[in-house]
Amino acid sequence: MNLLPLLIIFVAVGILFALFMIFNPALVIKVHIKTSAKSNWRTEPISMEKELKNTKFRGVILVAISILAIILFKFFTI
Repeated sequence: MNLLPLLIIFVAVGILFALFMIFNPALVIKVHIKTSAKSNWRTEPISMEKELKNTKFRGVILVAISILAIILFKFFTI
């Protein structure tokens, strides 16, 4: 069974989310606040400046993990 196409789809979605987090962190935070409110949870950042920086950093980490997943898959399937 060839899992590479499925992995590529997951990696592509992960990278798209990551780029969204890097280039539009304020909207990601807004969406999180709204979805939390629907579950009867109130979330708000203590420092919006730190939250924006951390959201961008999480996006960079997600890109790195996605690329690493492809590299490791290729390495272990040879």
